[in-house]
Amino acid sequence: MKRNGAVDFWKFVFSCVILCFHSLYFAGKEAYLFLDGANMVEFFFLVSGFFMASSVMKQTGDKLKEPVWKSTWQFLFHKIKSMCPEYYVAWAVSFAIKQTAGGMLPLRKIAKHGLECIWELLFLRMAGFDDYNANGATWYISAMLCAMLLLLPLFYKNRARFLYLTAPLLAIGITGYLYTVSKTLRGNTDWMGLCMRGLLRAMSVLCIGCVCYIACQKLKEVRFTPFAQALLSFVETGGYLFALYWTYGHRTSKMQFLILLLFAVSVTISFSHQGIIAFVYDNRAVYWLGTFSFPLFLSHHAWSGRMNRMFPKESYAQLFPKYVALSVATAFFVYVLSAFLRAVYGKYKGAFWGLLVQSE
Repeated sequence: MKRNGAVDFWKFVFSCVILCFHSLYFAGKEAYLFLDGANMVEFFFLVSGFFMASSVMKQTGDKLKEPVWKSTWQFLFHKIKSMCPEYYVAWAVSFAIKQTAGGMLPLRKIAKHGLECIWELLFLRMAGFDDYNANGATWYISAMLCAMLLLLPLFYKNRARFLYLTAPLLAIGITGYLYTVSKTLRGNTDWMGLCMRGLLRAMSVLCIGCVCYIACQKLKEVRFTPFAQALLSFVETGGYLFALYWTYGHRTSKMQFLILLLFAVSVTISFSHQGIIAFVYDNRAVYWLGTFSFPLFLSHHAWSGRMNRMFPKESYAQLFPKYVALSVATAFFVYVLSAFLRAVYGKYKGAFWGLLVQSE
């Protein structure tokens, strides 16, 4: 699939916002940047839901005849593969940071933490197995995969019915339930009686992403005038900027649901590529920022919880630049090492599997 520059650009921007938001862990009573930066996660769920719908709807021929269970697991394995080795490299780095930054923990405690992380390594945190986690950002990956595991069988069983009926009903029903019960989408590990809130959050927004896919296909069929294209770009960029404005200066509230709606509209326009400034984002620099956003998202969380231990006497203003520098440096390390490991695996893939599997 051809990269979408606008989506890549905003992925990077919102990853930076989440990085800033997590500075709350060392802010204490001081004000921190982006008071409700957790809002930005909805953008990523929407994009994931859109890609899920796009991938399933592109399947043709013999693929449509495969059993539902096979198609579901193939999709999930492909999704997991696309996040590797970044996911595990970032996990290992985060684990090391948490055990050593600001003073090394006792070996017995490190061993205990290592054993309890098995659920995190298997992407099962949001299934209810939430013990010690080395990387707090991994809840998003777990929620996304667990939600997809529940949604994909319905999708593959009847693609049209899922897109036009099941997805909208689940999106409205689950989001409405969360609005009524708590007026917030946050609180990912809160137990809701049957599952964690993070799983419900993922399911509802992934389904909205599927609805965005339908709307996007309709937009692509229309030949807009330059004036209409300018309006589309205004609405698209305005939705993103309003989310940034509100998130920067306001704490968690039911406005999260309005921002989710604005995100859905903006994401639909971004993927349609119908805005008059859409071409501005289509360049290698922006594509790279989109790629780098994933290591950045995965690499900052461990530092946020260790800054006070490393620099106990410093203020938020003193800690924040160090936090950003450490996070960006760690993200670059994860990015470079992951690229190296991927290249090595690609070169020696045959030899590697030859050590494990006998050829006939």
